[in-house]
Amino acid sequence: MKNISPSLVLHFISYILYLFFFRIIEDKETIIIFKPVILASIAFYYINQSHIKKNILHFVIIGLLFISDNMNLFGEVKFHEMSIGVYLKVLFILLFLIVKDSKLLTKGGSFDKYFGIIISILVLLFVLAKLTSTFILKTKIHHYYFILNYIVVFLSVLILSFYNFFKRKTLSSKFLAATLMCLFFSDLFSVINSYYFPFRPLVYISCLSELPVYYFLIKYFINRDLEKIKS
Repeated sequence: MKNISPSLVLHFISYILYLFFFRIIEDKETIIIFKPVILASIAFYYINQSHIKKNILHFVIIGLLFISDNMNLFGEVKFHEMSIGVYLKVLFILLFLIVKDSKLLTKGGSFDKYFGIIISILVLLFVLAKLTSTFILKTKIHHYYFILNYIVVFLSVLILSFYNFFKRKTLSSKFLAATLMCLFFSDLFSVINSYYFPFRPLVYISCLSELPVYYFLIKYFINRDLEKIKS
């Protein structure tokens, strides 16, 4: 018990209260109290967890997530789109870190030969999503476009995170895969409940899936820092 960090306790308490007021009783005014504390407390935990040199990109990710999470508190479509855009930047940074750690782009490697093709396919998917949102769905706003982009990029990062885990089998790759899987299941159960099959237990499962996300992400950062020193 002596080794439990107060900032980590604060993080989980604030996250539980946020999920309770936002997902369970849907009190969108009270969540303003708890939402900013979630990332601030876990960032403080990361800073004080060890005295080893930390990667600046880890703090960039935390900062972007803080901005994006709090944009959603405004509850307007334009802020939601801006939030998704910031999340996309986070995913691209994670994609860069995964590729760098797994050394997929080593000269002459098999992935290096197909990386250009993969990027071309992703760009094509983005264009198709844009055309779909503009002409087929006949909407002038880009909400669907942003969401489709997010889904494509998120799944790409998720797949590569598992590739990295099976290739390297490190603690950092394990925690990153766990982070993304928790996000995946949280969003999946939330979407099913909201749009396909309203069932209250799905909300609880979604909340439980979301709760450890930032903790796993910070554990990914901590172990990645340690692994860089050892290497």
